[in-house]
Amino acid sequence: MDLTPALSLSLLGILIGLVLLGTHLFALLTRNVCLPVVRSIPRSRAWGTALLAITTLWLVAFVHTADLGEFSPMRNMVTLASIAGAFLLWKFVPDFLASRSLGFLLLLAAHPVLETTFLQSGFLHFALAALAYVWAVAGLFLVGMPYLHRDAIAWISASKGRWNLACWVGILYGVALLIDGLRLTILG
Repeated sequence: MDLTPALSLSLLGILIGLVLLGTHLFALLTRNVCLPVVRSIPRSRAWGTALLAITTLWLVAFVHTADLGEFSPMRNMVTLASIAGAFLLWKFVPDFLASRSLGFLLLLAAHPVLETTFLQSGFLHFALAALAYVWAVAGLFLVGMPYLHRDAIAWISASKGRWNLACWVGILYGVALLIDGLRLTILG
C-alpha cells in the first residue's frame, strides 16, 4: 500500500511552476553569481554529498511506504541495501557524485509526478507528464554518463544568449504550469 499523500494535479502544477519560475528567474537575474556555482556542481563533493543524502532519505521513505509486492517481507533488507549502496557510492565513486546524485533525484522525482498525472487529461497533465519523462531520461543519462552534465553546463554557460534562452524556457514553462494550475484550482 502506497502511503504517499496524493497531490492534486492543480497543486502539483502550481508547486512545480513556482519552483521552475523562481529558480530560472533567479538564474536569469543573477547570471554572474550563478555561473561559478553551476559550473562547479558536477565535480563538487559537497553538492554530491548533499544531493546523495537527500536522495537516500527519499529512497528510504519510499521503500518504507511503497507496496513492494513479494519483496515486502524484505523491506528492512532493501532499506539497509539502499543506505549501504549510497554510502559505497559516496566512498568509492567520488567523480561526478553530484551529477549522479542529481540523476537519482530526477528519477525519484518523476514517480510522484507521473502518479499524479495518471488517468488525467488536459494541458497540465500533458505538460507535467512530459516534464517527468524529461526528468527520467535526463536522470538515466546523469547516472550513466555524468560527464554529459558538465558538458551541457559548459555549453549553455559559454554564451550569454544560450544562458538567457535556457532561463527563459524554464520561466515560460513554469508560468504555463502555474497559470494552468491556478486555472484548475479556481474553476474547479
